[in-house]
Amino acid sequence: MQNNLRLPGNFFQAVLFVAMVTALLAGMGWAQADPTAPTSPAPSSVTVSATYRLSPYDVIDVSVYGEDDLHTQARLGADGTVLLPLIGAISIGGETVAEANESIRKHYADGFVKDPHILVTVLSYRKSTFSILGQVSRAGIYEIPEGTRMSIVDAVLLAGGFTRLAAENSVTVKRTVKGKPVVFKVKVGEMTDSPDVPPFYIEAGDVINVRESWF
Repeated sequence: MQNNLRLPGNFFQAVLFVAMVTALLAGMGWAQADPTAPTSPAPSSVTVSATYRLSPYDVIDVSVYGEDDLHTQARLGADGTVLLPLIGAISIGGETVAEANESIRKHYADGFVKDPHILVTVLSYRKSTFSILGQVSRAGIYEIPEGTRMSIVDAVLLAGGFTRLAAENSVTVKRTVKGKPVVFKVKVGEMTDSPDVPPFYIEAGDVINVRESWF
């Protein structure tokens, strides 16, 4: 006949063993997480280089260390300006993230915040595009691939190349710099003929105009 008095002892030993194993696994980080415990927010997936140039309609986050009331998220306007607490509208379109960081710091340091520490983060940005008009095979609006620098030679090739009437060394590029239009005259033909001629890089919003040759 089986001795029933030993069963409770074995049962409690088993429970004790399971408890000890569970505690050991928890200490090693293997225990299942409590579903009701708070979790840390996932890090932002947006990573933008400090050399990225801000464009109209980009959305940025501006933090001022120790000044929670000044923390804001805002979208750049069509003219490259952004509205920030205390300092109002400031033009940062066309500036790199690092340059914008310094521009905002100077504005806050000018009588608003003592020794401000600024962090500018790009939350989202519009697709970078440029326009090309005139004597190219396919005039229109084209996108600059993300994370790349496109030269004006590449931009012309993307538009199908020059027509036979193009004035290759009389190409103009209209660009908005700090809210003001600036026109660059570019000798694209010389760039294609000689590797010694430094490239001219396209920026978002540029308007390229390839004029007709007089000859």
